[in-house]
Order: sequence, then structure tokens, then C-alpha cells
Amino acid sequence: MMAMKNDKGADGKGRALPGAKPVDTRPKLTFEEQRILDISKYAGDIYYSERYSDDEFEYRHVSMPDGLRRYLPAPPRIMEEIEWRSLGVQQSAGWEHYMVHVPEPHVLLFKRAKNTPQIKYPFRLR
Repeated sequence: MMAMKNDKGADGKGRALPGAKPVDTRPKLTFEEQRILDISKYAGDIYYSERYSDDEFEYRHVSMPDGLRRYLPAPPRIMEEIEWRSLGVQQSAGWEHYMVHVPEPHVLLFKRAKNTPQIKYPFRLR
């Protein structure tokens, strides 16, 4: 004979027993599914600095919010454009992730040549 699940709750009357922890019955997301959700949730919290420059380059730094830091490469390294764009960073064409400041790996340092045309990036990554 098979045991039947009690539809009325832990105490038989539809109430949880004192001290009982609720059970999460939602299916567990894969790492990639969670990453996509987090990027859509925290993309608006990415901080973009004003541009600053020297004679040859213009620079800016981008600070990743806490909710996205777990998706940065470990150990910290310079990322290809496809990588930083896939984390939700949105900038016009020509920017290069050029340096890692190890004490603050969540701050991405970018540069581009001063004569780079100011055009919008031709497509968006999802």
C-alpha cells in the first residue's frame, strides 16, 4: 500500500508546525539561467563613469553591482568585448577592457582611441 500525501498541511489542519521551515518547491535554475535573470535584474545598477582623457586615449571605468560580481572572471583578467557585453555592460563601439585593478576587480577599466567615431554599437547581446 502506498502512503498518501497529506493535503491539509504538516499538522493535518492546513497549518505548518511551529519552527518548521518552508520548503521551496520551485525548480532549481541552472547557473546560466540564474546569470541571465541577474543580468536583467541588475543591468540598470551598473555604474558608468564620465569619460576622461589624455593626449591619445579617452577612458572610463564601469563598476559592476554586487548582484553581478559573481559572474566576473576568477582570477581577474582582461575580458574580450563579447564577455563584458554579455554581463550587461553597454557602451558605444571601440571600447577596450585594458586593465584589471586587482584590489577592485568589480571596477572594469576601459579605453579607446580619441579619434574613434561616436557610433552606437551595431547590435545588442542577449
